[in-house]
Amino acid sequence: MFVANWLFYSMLSLVTWGLWGFLGKVASRSISGEGLVLVSSLGWAATFPILFTVFRTHWRPSLGSGDLLWGILAGAVGSLGMLFFYVALARGEASRVVAITAAYPLITALCAFFLLGEPFSVQKVVGLAFALIGIAILSQ
Repeated sequence: MFVANWLFYSMLSLVTWGLWGFLGKVASRSISGEGLVLVSSLGWAATFPILFTVFRTHWRPSLGSGDLLWGILAGAVGSLGMLFFYVALARGEASRVVAITAAYPLITALCAFFLLGEPFSVQKVVGLAFALIGIAILSQ
């Protein structure tokens, strides 16, 4: 049913997250950033039954591994990120806010390097440096 290529899903994520930022900015014309968190959570809640129905066969929590806790923590941190994103979006330009927050792979790469032991390559270092340069340029 689903394509196995990671790039395909990366591109779908790119498009849907791009629309997410745009739609959030449109909604922020009359809803505060804090209110957008609540309103957008309704959208998440509305999709949950569909996602659960489609993917329930993948629901195999392993309580002994601690990974369920990591997954819940990932959801909680993502919700906080959504709060900060919507507050920033309500107060700033969408083109700047979305581009700067889209540099989150910097944090992921650093955590993966220091905590998971994932290697850094020249390409990764150059890409991360460009992301930092982009943040510096856009934050002016």
